[in-house]
Amino acid sequence: MHNWAGNITFHDQATLHPRSIEELAEIVQGNDFVRVRGSAHCFNTIADTKYVSVILDHMPDSLTIDESTRTATVGAGLNFAQISEYLHSRGWAIHNLASLPHISIAGAIATGTHGSGISNGALHTCVKSFTLMGPDGLVRTLTRSDDPEFQSALVGLGVVGITISFNLEIVPTFEIVQKVYGEFPHLLFSEKLEEIISSAYSVSYFTIWGDDECGDLWVKSLTSPTDSYMGIAARSAKAHPIFGMDPTACTEQLGVPGPWYLRLPHFRIDATPSAGNELQSEFFVDVKDAPAAFAAIKAISHRFRHKLMVTEIRAIAADDIWLSPAYGRTSIAFHCTWQNDPEVPSLVALIEEALAPFSFRPHFGKLFNVGSEHLNKVLPKFADFMAYAKRIDPQGKFGNDFTQSLLGI
Repeated sequence: MHNWAGNITFHDQATLHPRSIEELAEIVQGNDFVRVRGSAHCFNTIADTKYVSVILDHMPDSLTIDESTRTATVGAGLNFAQISEYLHSRGWAIHNLASLPHISIAGAIATGTHGSGISNGALHTCVKSFTLMGPDGLVRTLTRSDDPEFQSALVGLGVVGITISFNLEIVPTFEIVQKVYGEFPHLLFSEKLEEIISSAYSVSYFTIWGDDECGDLWVKSLTSPTDSYMGIAARSAKAHPIFGMDPTACTEQLGVPGPWYLRLPHFRIDATPSAGNELQSEFFVDVKDAPAAFAAIKAISHRFRHKLMVTEIRAIAADDIWLSPAYGRTSIAFHCTWQNDPEVPSLVALIEEALAPFSFRPHFGKLFNVGSEHLNKVLPKFADFMAYAKRIDPQGKFGNDFTQSLLGI
């Protein structure tokens, strides 16, 4: 078995697909080491194990709505495409989605996966409560309103238990209109970065750091966007985030209104997302540092762009979840899509070095080289999380080599 990108081969001793909570509890109680895996849309070894791997895709498809509390309960094995279609068909929505809807909700939340919008929290910020199976096979519920464990465990890298279900805050369904402004200059973007990134519900800037010093600005708006923005004309044909690729797989961009779940992702539910054979890295900095971080990456781009497919820059609202890359600060994320090449980790290290002065935080499901020493400096609750995880699972039942190296768990 492989991860989504094909760069990681999994080493499972056994790969199990439980069909009930009772069956999952038997697996957890009967094995010394159990690692839960989502849709494997990861680019490092976070989802690998030498022991028993559990995948929740055969668990009951729990999907219910409580309109009186404006919440939905969803099974952790579901992906965002399934959840979104169900909610929209009943007149509801969640506030944000990632670039592609094919990822599992449990894996996305466990790694702090986000979406876009300077006023939009990452995907985990719509969670009101969740049920978690501990190393003893018992299930407990953690609630945002009254449980201090909630902030500790929600983005938990899979080491504090196996999530069974989430209770999500939902909103009435809404429409988004998307336009792409092509050949948007680096200089204009960097000089007005916060203004531009705050100008619509969700905004992304794509660049390959080429000699033309331009990029594409993707604007996803609640209202009809203008045909030009800051003097830059909207494209008259669909674009792909990776320049030159066939845009058929992308969501509608030409100012045609559509449901939130068919516009907020960059890629359609029924299509193969992104390039497929690729690697990804992503780093988060404080919004106030973003222009300087942009300049720092640009200054070294000639050293890495021969293996780069594209860089996406977008915003995420601050939150209070301990291991969230947006903990305590509104953040700008620099996301790189790379060729699937052995040289890439060393190129990622160049970007880490350039961003070090800005206390960057990595996306835990993507390529990065820094370890616990760096994370302890840039995530104020990192040491507290390690202590919490060791208390919850002192034998490290739910960890693997990746978490052992990063967390000692």
